[in-house]
Amino acid sequence: MKRKFRRPGLQEKWQHVVNSLERIIPAYELGSNRIALFADTQMRIRAVNFAVRKEEIILDLGSGPGVMAREVERAGGRPLLLDVSRRMLSVSPYPGKVQASFEHLPFRDEVFNGIVCGFALRDSRDLTDALQEIRRVLRREGRFGFCDLGKPTSRVKMLAIAVYLRLFAPLVGLLSAGWVGLKFGSIFDTYMLVLDNDQLQRLLSRFFREVKMTKLQMGGAIIVECSGT
Repeated sequence: MKRKFRRPGLQEKWQHVVNSLERIIPAYELGSNRIALFADTQMRIRAVNFAVRKEEIILDLGSGPGVMAREVERAGGRPLLLDVSRRMLSVSPYPGKVQASFEHLPFRDEVFNGIVCGFALRDSRDLTDALQEIRRVLRREGRFGFCDLGKPTSRVKMLAIAVYLRLFAPLVGLLSAGWVGLKFGSIFDTYMLVLDNDQLQRLLSRFFREVKMTKLQMGGAIIVECSGT
């Protein structure tokens, strides 16, 4: 029996993940930092340093409460936060906010020199459509820097990371935010649906001339620098 093709992205799981993220807003930064083994801040900084130039308006995709925006500001950029969740945007201290999905960015073509995304690209409903929109609003020689969970091509490594996320993420959430922190378990749900690192690099190469992927933690974390058409 021929296996049915599934477009990359959360698809029908998307709303479940959005709802879970909204429940963990008070512990979002603390829990994420612990689950990432305290590597998330440096990963964000590296992605931001690639994409941001001083005084430029930088689109922060999947901004959440503004953790990535803080690094954009420190690098001299002016963050414009975009998130599908009104609740996430409401707790951010930054004035520039837009509620929208990755697949329908409400901007004209080629308006941004730099775009960043911190641990959120995997939460696209449809990853191909999201990348097409990112490419559309980014200038021809613009820069897109993001960091996220990675999925190693090695099955052994992939399963090891899956077990870690399945067991450890909810436990960290519980310790960080009480029972509601168990919603951090949705990280495992998204991990199982993402492309592996090689597949992701091939997909990105359809939209960008240069794609540099740095793999950390056995390939379970990635920093990606995309530029050019």
